[in-house]
Amino acid sequence: MNPAVRARWRDLAPLLDRVLDLDPDDREDFIARAAGDDELRMLLRGLLAQSEPQGILDADSGRFAGALLDADTPAPPPRTHAGPYRLVRLLGEGGSGSVHLAERAADGYTQRVALKLLRNGVHDPAERERFRRERRVLARLEHPDIARLLDGGFTEDGVPWFALEYVEGEPLVAACDARRLDVDARLRLLEDVCAAVAHAHRALVVHRDLKPANILVDATGRPRLLDFGIAKLLDDGDDTEQTRTGLRRLTPGYAAPEQFDGGAITTATDVYALGVLLVELLTGTRPPRSTPDGPPRLTLPSDRAKEIADARATTPTALERRLRGDLATIAATALAHDPARRYASVAALGEDLARCRTRRPILARRASIGYRLARFARRQPAVVALSALLVASLVVGIAATWREAHRAREAAARATLEATRADAVRDFVLALFAGVTPDESRGRDIGARELLERGETRMSETLASQPELEAELSTVLAGAWRQLGALDRAEALASHADGEAASPAARHAASLELGAVREAQGQAEAAEAALRTALANATDARGAHDARVRLAGVIADRGRPDEAFALLDEALAADQADAKRLQRDLAVLGAVRFRAGDLPGAETALREAHAKALAAYGAQHTTSARAAHDLAVVLLQRGATAEAATLLEEATATRIALLGARHPDVAQSRFNLAVARQRLGEADTARAMFTDALALQRELLGGRHPDVASTLNSIAALDVQQGRLDDAITRFGEAVAVARAAHGEQHPTVATMLGNLASLERMTGRLDAAERDQRAALAATEASLGERHYLAGVARLGLAGVFVEQARDAEAVDEQRRALDVLEAALGADHADTRLARAALADSLLHAGDDDAARTLLGKPAFPADTASLSPRDARAHLVAARLDARAATCGDATTRLPAITAALARGGGGLRADQATAELALADCLAREGDREASRAARLRASELAAALPYVPRRLRAALDTGMATTR
Repeated sequence: MNPAVRARWRDLAPLLDRVLDLDPDDREDFIARAAGDDELRMLLRGLLAQSEPQGILDADSGRFAGALLDADTPAPPPRTHAGPYRLVRLLGEGGSGSVHLAERAADGYTQRVALKLLRNGVHDPAERERFRRERRVLARLEHPDIARLLDGGFTEDGVPWFALEYVEGEPLVAACDARRLDVDARLRLLEDVCAAVAHAHRALVVHRDLKPANILVDATGRPRLLDFGIAKLLDDGDDTEQTRTGLRRLTPGYAAPEQFDGGAITTATDVYALGVLLVELLTGTRPPRSTPDGPPRLTLPSDRAKEIADARATTPTALERRLRGDLATIAATALAHDPARRYASVAALGEDLARCRTRRPILARRASIGYRLARFARRQPAVVALSALLVASLVVGIAATWREAHRAREAAARATLEATRADAVRDFVLALFAGVTPDESRGRDIGARELLERGETRMSETLASQPELEAELSTVLAGAWRQLGALDRAEALASHADGEAASPAARHAASLELGAVREAQGQAEAAEAALRTALANATDARGAHDARVRLAGVIADRGRPDEAFALLDEALAADQADAKRLQRDLAVLGAVRFRAGDLPGAETALREAHAKALAAYGAQHTTSARAAHDLAVVLLQRGATAEAATLLEEATATRIALLGARHPDVAQSRFNLAVARQRLGEADTARAMFTDALALQRELLGGRHPDVASTLNSIAALDVQQGRLDDAITRFGEAVAVARAAHGEQHPTVATMLGNLASLERMTGRLDAAERDQRAALAATEASLGERHYLAGVARLGLAGVFVEQARDAEAVDEQRRALDVLEAALGADHADTRLARAALADSLLHAGDDDAARTLLGKPAFPADTASLSPRDARAHLVAARLDARAATCGDATTRLPAITAALARGGGGLRADQATAELALADCLAREGDREASRAARLRASELAAALPYVPRRLRAALDTGMATTR
């Protein structure tokens, strides 16, 4: 080794790591400032001259170990494996090692990972311990936006490694620029990053190296955090690294002042780095380092202003204007030189980003009256149609108030008070419509949203002395914004009204609206609490009725349909005289019956609700669109896919026409229409619609909403159908995580998604995991819906499938019988799920050799004359019938039916490939009996090719392939 480099390597390594992260123009200045003597500067320049940085982790000292070796030292052979993983190609190198794309093949299933190795030639004990610590850090992090640790260990020569989830994506800033994301979209992305970092902080982990290269944006637009390689465990109790200042690792452009000064590394260190990212996302440049004199200003570089503004879909003037005020305050707070003056937590920074994005007052500045009014004035505009409702509501309130005033003992005093109130209302209404005349608006139509926005601002200006009236108006405005899909604004107004309302009537109205907003946001627990408060504060029968009905819908969604029915019974009895209330309550009844598993009853109630909506409102109304949508969801579950698709097309078109394309209800309709398209065999169309719905849901509802979980689950199911099993496993896992965050563990939605994950685990041969997740799905279903709900039958059928693969055939038959009993009772004998359960049980009886019982159970399913109409699910039942025929002395119709069965199974995608192989083997048996040996061999070859393409070959198919017979016992 070079003696000079060997002697100074401990000082050189951290400096080389840091200088390689800098732009070439900044390196010489850093060397002159950071290297403590001439010799160190000379050696650093020599090593740097050999560098050629590349790769996703940024190059570092480990890449240049060759500079330490004599010329005649033979190079080590290239590494090809680490543990069970085969290294495919180098992805990049960084300060702690190299990262490779790697694969592991097991049981016919190939898993791709990002595998990280400690840099070759480094055997320092402190480095090895740091690598072990990195593994411990990652192992304790479980968040959808943080790359998961999958495995870890040491190579044969003692080099540590670990395998991470492989993420394909672009670095954060580059991804935003490539997509030309505007400021709000960039803020939302950074909010998601803050949520992930806050999760790490709750696990007592500080990242310490947050930068764009460590935050990738995947194809769905979701950020994923990478490389916690220099994270510090806050609870390790090891302060050694604090004293080893020569070994500190950081990226200078994103490092906090305390990282250079040797100060304590805390969560405030990550707050600083996120502040740098915020500035870079907004201005296209990193800010200069903060000094004790104050944080840097948020400005655009004059020579690149147009280029930067174009990348943010705006103009330089508009962008400069947006960077002033709240965004400048947020950046200054995050980048404060003193950690104590920064945001107290990453979560607080994320909340202020959300507040700024939605034009609400931020927490980092004092909320003066003038500031709050300015925030109101900058929000989106409001609806003309809803203003009429607002004025009518005010007139009714004033009249009621005057009647109460005349009846009260202090009539004169109350009259004076109400006169003041009436004056306030008059001033409010006049201010609301100021500027609407053609002369003042200059011919511009005043939109409905603009009126609502104006109403918020004028309310603070004219009703400051009338807090009770302001609370009532806030409730009305919240309802208007909720119907327009602006849930953040609706929540702010409803929460304000709920906190300010004094009278029971005002508290009831505010809590009722707050419950409706929480329900729309997917916060079922908070919605239930608000609605129970509304019920307790109801001052008349109508108010109590409204609270009970809405509470029933929320309780049913939380998996307690019996309580919901009890609340609805009394409401429906009082509805007959009011057609519109009856329509609304029938719609809720249908939803509750659907949640309870009573699909025929749900369809009956929702058909009546739909008919009443059309009669009362006409087709072009949001109530009619909702009724059509909800009926279609039930019809999808009932198997009436074509009718459901027609209703969903109508509902989607109506909602877009009335609400605009960017509304949560439109996203919901697009999602369910995609489900219908998938079931009609239009997989590519369905995928595009699912993707659009998911993007809209994340934008409007946030990444943790139950609707997001449902869409992720459906895309994963489509991935399975199309053979994208790696993507499916990832998406099912994300769906379960989001659903658990939204609903908790014991919820039907969580149970369904766990069952889907377990089914895929069974398909890929991970049987222990499949049994664990399927049992958890069954327990959650029965706990929330009861043992006789159809979803409990579906869960038992999934558990039986696991038992089949584990060679626990007797237990499998028992679960299949119980599943069939539940499904027949809940769905009827002819439902697709019931037929599927019947076919599964018949298949088990066939394999047990009880052909008569299998034939009796299955009957003789009617084979369609038009074989193209045979559905993939029904084809499975016909396959069992054909195999029973093939076991008989002659194959009968099986020889002619099996090709059509195979074609129908092929339309079902990759999830039915094993059934296709079984069908080909059965055809081979029949052809052999008929003497057509050549055709029989061709069918067997097709079966073998299908099985070879499977990630895992099911046990019964393996046995059939071994014997060459699809009818083996």
